Amino acid sequence: MKNVTYPRKKILEVLRTLNEIVVSLDHIGSASYDMTKRERLAALEDFISGHHIFRKAAKARTILSGAFSTRVGGMDELEREMQDVPYWIPRKKK
Repeated sequence: MKNVTYPRKKILEVLRTLNEIVVSLDHIGSASYDMTKRERLAALEDFISGHHIFRKAAKARTILSGAFSTRVGGMDELEREMQDVPYWIPRKKK
């Protein structure tokens, strides 16, 4: 296994993003015990859009992806490692 090195500033940026997501979702979960389903969904939507979570997560992924080989002409190292990630898929409608 290869070791990788990142500038401290970049690691802190990724950790801040992860911390924002984890702590905020924990707060939403704790506050949701007396919320309706609609209110919980609204809280999640407000957090995700208001805190620009998609943009921040994409930037964190870009930072961490930089350490992996992207050889031309075949599946790159990171793509191989991500093959079995359990991505969310919509539920089938009844």
